[in-house]
Amino acid sequence: MHSLTAAAAPCLLGVLPDHPSLSESIPFQLTGLAVVFIALGLIWVALEVMGLYFKRRAPAPVAVPAPAVPAAPAPVAPAVPAGLPPELVAVIAATVQVSLEGPYRIQAIVPVNPGQDWAHEGRRQIFASHQIR
Repeated sequence: MHSLTAAAAPCLLGVLPDHPSLSESIPFQLTGLAVVFIALGLIWVALEVMGLYFKRRAPAPVAVPAPAVPAAPAPVAPAVPAGLPPELVAVIAATVQVSLEGPYRIQAIVPVNPGQDWAHEGRRQIFASHQIR
């Protein structure tokens, strides 16, 4: 095997000029690009086939009786700070309802100091990036 590689290398290097021109470089570039795209396409097809295989092998969902949900308590008005318009409270409640898609109860609405929002987010990101030992 080693003798074939050693013998083939001078043949390939003999074909390539020391300083190829643009017209000589373009076919090599296009060939390399085609090889990369073909390899990516084959990987994509392999992943699609594997996805279809695993979708077929997925076990049928077992019907589990839903637990009895207790009746939701009467809605309690959240603790709203003074000066907060009722329209804003309605928007917050609607956003929570759409986001959670289920029963919810707003405990309190606490305004955040607008000058420190970015500082808190920056600190949160820094602390989240640290590894716990």
